[in-house]
This record gives sequence, C-alpha cells and structure tokens, in this order.
Amino acid sequence: MQFKGKNYRIMIDYISSSLYIKDSVLWLDAVKKKELSFVSHVDKLVIPHTRIIATKETIAFYKKFFLKGEPLNALQMSFFRKFSIGGLTITLFPSGHGFGASQILVKKDDKKILYSGSINKNPLPFCDDIYYPSANILVMESTYGNSKYDFSNYKKEEENVKSYVSNEINKGNSVVIFVSPLTKPQYIVSLLSDNNAPIYLQSKIYQYVNYLKGYNLEIKPVRSFKTSINKPSIILYPKHNFNKFPKLSNKIKKIMITGEAVEKDELHQKYGLDESFVLSSHSDFKSLIEYAELVKPSKIYLTASKFDNKELIEELKGKKFSVEAFANPVLKKLF
Repeated sequence: MQFKGKNYRIMIDYISSSLYIKDSVLWLDAVKKKELSFVSHVDKLVIPHTRIIATKETIAFYKKFFLKGEPLNALQMSFFRKFSIGGLTITLFPSGHGFGASQILVKKDDKKILYSGSINKNPLPFCDDIYYPSANILVMESTYGNSKYDFSNYKKEEENVKSYVSNEINKGNSVVIFVSPLTKPQYIVSLLSDNNAPIYLQSKIYQYVNYLKGYNLEIKPVRSFKTSINKPSIILYPKHNFNKFPKLSNKIKKIMITGEAVEKDELHQKYGLDESFVLSSHSDFKSLIEYAELVKPSKIYLTASKFDNKELIEELKGKKFSVEAFANPVLKKLF
C-alpha cells in the first residue's frame, strides 16, 4: 500500500512490516527474505536475502560468523560513494551506531529518500561519526522517542561505570555485564580498558570482539569465559541468556549498560541487576529531533519502536514536520 501524500514513494509490505522503494527491487532492512535488501548494520543481518547492499565491515562480519563458508551475493559500498542500480542512485553514510553501521540515501527521479537505520550522535570507539545528509523524505528510527530518554550526560555516566566497576573489583567482587552481543561489547571493553581486572567474554562475544583486531584496531586483551574464574574479574555475557549465567564461587554484581536504564526498577527486576547505567548506541529524544532538523525533510516516517514514541511525533509536528509512524508488530491504519 502506498502512503498518501504528494509524490511520496515509500511503500510498505503489510505482511512483513518491511519497507521498500516503489517500483524498484530495493528493500530496507527487510525482516523476511527479499531479492535485494539494504542492511544497515550487523544486528539487522539475520535474514538470508538473495542479495544485499551493505558496508564492507557488515558484509565481512556476516560472512565470517553467520554464513559458515556459504557464498553471499553482496554489493559492497564505501561511505559517501554513489552507485546506480535499477533507476536508483544510492549513497551510504555513517550512522554512528556501530562498526560499519550505515544510513542509505536513495535518489529516484527528483526525490531523495533517507533511511536512517539505527543512529547515534555520541561518539563510539571503532565507529565513524554520524553524518547528516539532506533529503525530501526521511525514514527515521524512534527507539527512544520519549523525552525521559536523555543521554546527553554520557561522559559523566561513562565515569560512573568505570568508578562502579573499580570499586566492586577492589571489594573483591566480580562484575557481570549483560550486553547485546554484537554491537555493545567493543564499546564496553574500550571503556574499561584502564581497569586492571581481567576481562572475560562469553565465547561468541569473545569471537566478535577479537575479530576487530583484523582491522588493526587497538583492543584490550580479553579472555574467553569458561564458567569459572579465580579472582575478581569483569565478565560480559549475552543479556538474552541472563538467566543461564552459571553460578560462581566468587561474589558477583550484575549490571547493564543501556538506554533502558532510564527505567531502573523495571530493568533491575527483569534481569536481577544490582546496578544499571544510562548509555546507548541509539539516539536519545533530543538527538532524534536534532537529526530531523539537520536533514530537513518534507516528510518523516518513524520506524517502529518498542517504546512509546508519541511524544516524539507531537514534538516533530510542533516543529512543522509532516510525520507518520509505523506500529509494531501490527500496523495501524494511518493512511
């Protein structure tokens, strides 16, 4: 179904909730197998599309860890370089979200469509800073589309993390950090690089982090976690398996580093945490608005959010943007 509005060329597939460009074969982070899909970063590359468009880093990572030697038909693109395919001119730009993460600008006829993927304003190690292309139509993430999500004090919060971990290590406790395995561990290892305690990573996370050494990136030496340790240590473990963390003889403190830490009580109850810190590789509320203002689109579509993004919608409308949103997982009848 086509969105209503003058000359807008975004289409949506009601079955898979995936976006594509009208009258083309190009899909954007499609959630079901497609002939051709742009993949913004490694977290999104879990679908075996027939062909993908992505950065060199995203493609290489996927080949190594998910394809297991199987061939991948991929169009590898560098940032800022234009490429034409099927009547479209496409350009990838850094999104600031993680290693190799990108946005895609699609020019068709006289319109420019920018799909943001996951974006982040605050600098991250091993990651290019976000770029702000201009576009007529903006398809933007809205993960933290509520004003309670404020990550502007990230430098202070980074110091809080380092201080907390150091204090617990000095008390003789180990610190277990539950993380999303693909994008957050590199940042945390870098953040805690000055701590003298050994850093252990669950086996898959260990492989992912060590893989970056192939790009001549400086990463503190880490060890693979084997379910036992003999002295106070830092341990990174997948948050989706938090309830499978083994029982250790050492005293431990469990923490998370996430934008969701704004809601501490709920987060602590769910994961059995002792502490949490508000740091994220996604944009906060104000940064999403700033991003839209810099892109200067005539129309904004907000991709689905598991959190409430109504406040973001109203704020953008108050700034005279034309805004519509996708619901998740069932699309509302907005058109």
